[in-house]
Amino acid sequence: MASLPLFKFVALFVRHISKYGGNLIKTKAHDHPKFRVYAAKYGQRMHQLNMRMAVTLLKNSTAEKQVKENSEELSSLKPPNDSGHGNLSNMRNVSKEKSLPKEVPPSVWKRKFRPLPEAKAVELFANVVGDSFVLLVAGSLVFYEYLRTKGKPDISTELKNKLDELEQRESDLEKINKRTLEKVEALEVAIVNLEKNTSKK
Repeated sequence: MASLPLFKFVALFVRHISKYGGNLIKTKAHDHPKFRVYAAKYGQRMHQLNMRMAVTLLKNSTAEKQVKENSEELSSLKPPNDSGHGNLSNMRNVSKEKSLPKEVPPSVWKRKFRPLPEAKAVELFANVVGDSFVLLVAGSLVFYEYLRTKGKPDISTELKNKLDELEQRESDLEKINKRTLEKVEALEVAIVNLEKNTSKK
């Protein structure tokens, strides 16, 4: 029983120390030149990914379709010219516009966003690495505790087994008690019969 509070105390201590380790990683990222280059590169990638996900979440495709349809309707409602020749040329222009492939907006996932300044990119990457370190330590402690508790036998199973044993023992003792009572009754009957036989003589 004493090991559980001790383990919790040690786990709390390790998690607290890991926060200092994560903060140390964050501060040293700005000073170390090789890590700074690496952090700037991957910080920019993280920024691009964050921006793409944010734009995808904020993007309303139904509203874009409605705007596109409305603009097509407005462009098709051009006033006709009085001369038949001009009307024919308008029809040709409209048919040419329809036959030309429309410019498809680029996918959000292929779009390049404005990069972050190097210091902010390094800070972003360092924050991710530092927080990942803290989460890794906390996750490993949780996993260790899970394995530790899984290795112990289940107390409820032990208690159930002991209860079953006690019930079995109680039923055995009841059977023995019944047999003993039957023997005592048989002996009493035999004694009474013996006394009757001796008193008759």
